[in-house]
Amino acid sequence: MFEILKRLSLGVCLLALAAGVLLYTDKGSRRSAKTEGSAKSETSVALVQHASLLVLDQGVEGMLEALAARGYEDGKNLAIRRYNSEGDIGTANTIAREVTTGSFDLILTASTVSLQTVANANRNGAGTRHVFGIVTDPYAAGVGIDPANHLDHPPYMAGAGSMQPVEESFRIAKRMRPELKSVGLVWNAAEVNSMVQTKMAREICAELGIQLIEGNAENSTAVVESVNSVISRGAECLWISGDVAVSTATEQVIAACRRARIPVFTVMPPSVKSGALFDMGANFFEIGKHVGDIAADVLDGKNPAEMPIDNYVPVIFLYNETALEGLRDRWEIPADLKEKADGFITATETKLPALEKKPALEKKAALPPAPQPGRVYKIGLAYFAPESAGDQCREGIVNGLKELGFVEGKNLEIRRAHAQAEIANIPGMLQNFDSSDVDLILPMSTPVISAAIGFVKRKPVVFTYCTDPIAAGAGVSFTDHLPNVTGIGSFPPVQAILDAIRQIMPGIKSVGVIYNNSEANSVKVVSVARELFAKAGVTLEEVTVSTSADVMPAAQALAAREIEAFCILDDNTVAQAMDAVIRVARDSKLPLFASDGTTAGRGPLACVGLGYYQPGYAVAKPVARVLLGESPATIPIENVIEKQVFLDEALARQFGLTFPPALKAEAARQSAPHGGDTPAPPADASVPPTGAAAPARLGRLATLDPVEDLATPGTAIRSLGIGIAEGFFQPAKSAH
Repeated sequence: MFEILKRLSLGVCLLALAAGVLLYTDKGSRRSAKTEGSAKSETSVALVQHASLLVLDQGVEGMLEALAARGYEDGKNLAIRRYNSEGDIGTANTIAREVTTGSFDLILTASTVSLQTVANANRNGAGTRHVFGIVTDPYAAGVGIDPANHLDHPPYMAGAGSMQPVEESFRIAKRMRPELKSVGLVWNAAEVNSMVQTKMAREICAELGIQLIEGNAENSTAVVESVNSVISRGAECLWISGDVAVSTATEQVIAACRRARIPVFTVMPPSVKSGALFDMGANFFEIGKHVGDIAADVLDGKNPAEMPIDNYVPVIFLYNETALEGLRDRWEIPADLKEKADGFITATETKLPALEKKPALEKKAALPPAPQPGRVYKIGLAYFAPESAGDQCREGIVNGLKELGFVEGKNLEIRRAHAQAEIANIPGMLQNFDSSDVDLILPMSTPVISAAIGFVKRKPVVFTYCTDPIAAGAGVSFTDHLPNVTGIGSFPPVQAILDAIRQIMPGIKSVGVIYNNSEANSVKVVSVARELFAKAGVTLEEVTVSTSADVMPAAQALAAREIEAFCILDDNTVAQAMDAVIRVARDSKLPLFASDGTTAGRGPLACVGLGYYQPGYAVAKPVARVLLGESPATIPIENVIEKQVFLDEALARQFGLTFPPALKAEAARQSAPHGGDTPAPPADASVPPTGAAAPARLGRLATLDPVEDLATPGTAIRSLGIGIAEGFFQPAKSAH
């Protein structure tokens, strides 16, 4: 009996093994049958892009439009899941591993990095069909595509390259300025697409007798510093290639060049909208449509192995005549170039081609890997003290995590604690979290972050609401940081604050600032401000404080020094006593400038600085990655700026001052600080009522001639809106 059972068991095992082999060997035919026999049934598609970059967005929307035109629509016969690594290579690799497990019928990628990460993961994965686009040079990407035989590529891969017209761009620049001898270029050596274009730029510059002055930037946060270095080395203009890291900072690059009075030209249209002189590049929406047609061919049953990978570049030329204004050298756009242009911007007219998606196409949010079902994740949120800017940031954190699938009260528990504005309370607060069962600690503000770096030994640390992470002790650079620490920094736009002060108060010579010199963030910001103000011929009168109780006497001491205005920069201690500064400024009849937009309407004449919702929202991604098991050591620190400008028109009239049109235009594009309404100021919180004489100290300001407009529109990485106050600040609807 035992022997019979033994033989039966062996037979069952052999049958199961045979069935498994048959199922495995039939895998390809089953997939083929699905593709050929029911091409129009619902198909699962992963759509992967490397960053939130306009040209990539244009390409992706072109893909979706072409697919829809061929009968493939998301929500009908396609189930599209969108992924975006937001420029982070670690996230890109994680996404690539997820989408190549065999759970998708097709992968669509946009950008060279997305092609590379998915192709590399696909080699060891299920060999999922992969269609790529918005790639400069797929033959140099190292993914197995033969540059001589375009049919020699992985059998599951199809797509198209789009080499930008680099040579023609430089020839046009030379025509616009025949005396041109030097061009600046900032690029990321880790991007193959950028390396290819840089080599081409070197070759054409050698032919034209132009010196190519190069600078490197490993990520978008390092771009502006490198641009300034290139300018200081003698660049007469700057060229932006298809480099993703640099392109994500296009507005800051153009702003830096505008301050230096040199033009920018690019291969990334429509950068003319941000102030570039001209774009000689590709129509990425049309490229996306071409790639979408390739994807539709594959979904219709065409074998990717039989599809050559060629180059497809519909070239467009755009120019911006207004960018010629104020340049230090003579540049001129030839008449024949104007005639053949596909679009232009002049002082009186703007005519640009439609490069964006069609209104009927809905853009769905890109998704990272999801949290594990059934698990509750725990975060220890530590901050210095309750205050409005921090409230914005915490709201951003909660909303950002919710977008990523971490919902407080469901699969997320956030334990909040603050130090009651006392430095001495911070270590104990952090040590309590470190010895608890939280999955990570999320500190906010430099004092708390610095303490977390010193006192947290067991838990990973992901920070935000931080002026200068390096000054706080997080590491030596944004990529070389402590292994258990990462997060989001947000350095205030000090140059923009100075520019606004000089525009509103032409000829100003002295400004007072209060800060706590034991806060590393404040020391760094004031050191930057000190240098910038000195270069502008403005004395920065400084008074330091140790506690919030010191703020009012410090403000009174500054007022006694005959300063012409207060300027309060980011400082946690001063923020706790901002009402005292407002009161002293009001009593002293002095304008107050602030970097904290949450004080708008309470007394500052103008607020030019940071909003903190977006840095909170942005930190959700590294938090999610750490919660899902990734080490902070592999996640670079990022700098996220949400520039805000708030102006009090009624207060300006009382002082006999006016806001320049460019600053008002920037203000009008924005909205109130995120998170709740801003209350009206108390009845006595203004300078003399309408009709009263301006204070004697300010009377002379109204009679000075206006200076040249020093505004630099587009200096923010992200600009959220604002309203312009009439009497007091009236908050607009939140942009979030």
